[in-house]
Formats: sequence, structure tokens, C-alpha cells
Amino acid sequence: MVRPLRIEYPNAWYHVTCRGNQRMPIFTDDRDRYKFLDSLIESLEAFQVELHCYAIMKNHFHFLLKTPEANLGRFMHRFNTAYITYYNLRHQRSGHLYQGRYKAILIEADRYLLKLSRYIHLNPVKIKEYDGLTIEEKAEKLHQYRWNSLHGYIKLRGRNNFLHHEMILGYMGGDTKKGRARYRGFVLRGLKIDLENPLQETRANAILGSDSFTVWVKENYLSEISLPPRDFTHLRGIKNVISAKRIAEIVANEYEVEPEKIIKSRSIYKEARQVMLEICYRLNYRKISLRKMGEEVGGISGERITQVHKLMRGKIAEDRILRDLIDKLTDKILIELRV
Repeated sequence: MVRPLRIEYPNAWYHVTCRGNQRMPIFTDDRDRYKFLDSLIESLEAFQVELHCYAIMKNHFHFLLKTPEANLGRFMHRFNTAYITYYNLRHQRSGHLYQGRYKAILIEADRYLLKLSRYIHLNPVKIKEYDGLTIEEKAEKLHQYRWNSLHGYIKLRGRNNFLHHEMILGYMGGDTKKGRARYRGFVLRGLKIDLENPLQETRANAILGSDSFTVWVKENYLSEISLPPRDFTHLRGIKNVISAKRIAEIVANEYEVEPEKIIKSRSIYKEARQVMLEICYRLNYRKISLRKMGEEVGGISGERITQVHKLMRGKIAEDRILRDLIDKLTDKILIELRV
């Protein structure tokens, strides 16, 4: 089976889920669940990812999230590694906790966020165990369920400050008493009807959106994803973060300019600066957030880092001399630092 595409761009929205290996439990008690949330919060902060909804079930979880810095893969790698390491140590086990990779569906926000939020929030009572319950009994079970984000959408008391409520409540008139009441009614009405799973409309196991959204994604991002990745398999074994200052020194020496002149954001030495940014991206990809990387190279945004990387991929594809230069400088940095 072909693996689902991993489509990343600034401010993308995703539904993310992961199941236990062979559908086995991924939590044994509340201690595990609290640790799961702790690892999640730390990863959200480290990569500036926005979590809007979640549901933690016995053998799987659901997230609805946004990635301002186009870094879903790095965020999920850090988060899953942290929790799996904890779980295996605590329970004296080894091997895979999850069934394959996490599944991430790219979402057209305005069309699907509201539906998906309800789907996620109803997940705890959409199980066979509760098939025989009345609507009122299911509503009570949902009210009592502690391990999802619904409570913060219907009342202010006890809200989790790591969650973002404003976007989805905006579809209900805002984060006001009336807006929260409308959202509560919207979710509970889902108990009275046979709701279809909105994820069944996913295309190519990767995109949930209209025809125009799908075309836009393909035109702007899938052409790049289909290229052999230079992000960068031969560099993934390097664990140390390499400072932007040191990278700038080596690149500046090649271009015979002062390092400070290519680190500053409005450098007149555009090619040298772009080469430096591309090498920073290659060597520190998956090790630090794009936001942190941007801070070290003149205080630019993570989105700008991504834009330069895409620009350089295009230039490198057309300019063999530039490609060879970047490869040479990258190798030189690794040799000199003995990485």
C-alpha cells in the first residue's frame, strides 16, 4: 500500500489520529493519560502548534490542529517519541505502541472544522458499549467524560489553557455564553441523528476539502512532494543542532563577506544569505522549530524559512553549480565540526 502523502505548509489544518498496535490499549490508567497530555503540551509549545480539539480513547486518539510553521512531522515525531518512551519504560515493554505511522488528513478549514469538532467530541459515546443507551444517557456519559476538549467549548470554568477555542466557536457567534450554548446544542443534536463520519469524504487518504481546495493543494504543494526529498535522508542521523552563527561563518568565507552581513534579515548579499538559510534548514531540520531557527538568522518567521527553502529547491533544480556549492559547504561544515 502506498503511504499517504505528508502535505505541509504554513497555517495548515489537520485531523490527526493514531491507534494502538493491533488495536491494543495505549493507556492503562489516568497516570498514563496525564503523561500523554504533558508530553502533548510540551510539544505544542516547542513547535508553536495550535490544538483546537482532542479526544483520548482507550486505544486511540484524535487531534484537530493547526501548524502555523508547517511542521506537523517534526511536532508529531517529538510528541510520539516522548510518550512512547515513557510508556515503554513505565510498563517494562519494548517495540511499537502504535499501529504504523500516525494518520494526518489535511483539512479545508471553513468547510469541515465544525463537523470534525463534533465528530471528535462525540467519539467517547460512539462506541458499541453504548449502543443500547438512550440519548439522555449518552449525553450524561459525554458530560462525565474527562479526556476530551468538549468541556472548554461549553463553559469557561476549568478550561485548558493549551487549547484554542476561538476559531470553532466563531462559527457559532463567538466565544460568548450564547456561542458556547449554541455549540453545546450543535454537538448534542449529533446524538439524535445518524451522523456520517466526515472523514469518509477524504481524497487520496490525505485531503478533506472541496474540488477547488484539492486543486489548490496539488498545484502549490504536491508537485514538490513528488520530488525526491532532499530534507534530507543522509543528514537524519545527525543529532546535534549546528549553530546558525557557525554556518554563517563558513558560507560568508566562501562568498568573501562578513558573517554578520548575511545573518541580518535585510542583507544585500542575497544569494549568500539564501545559501546560509538553506544549509541551516538542512542541518537543523527536525531538531529545532522553524521559529527558533528564524530567531537565529535575523529574527525572521518560521514561515519565511519555509519560503526560502522552497525557493532554493527551485533554484537548485535548475542550477547545478549552486547545488554543488551548497552540497560542498554542507559537507565542509560537517567535516570541520566532526558531526
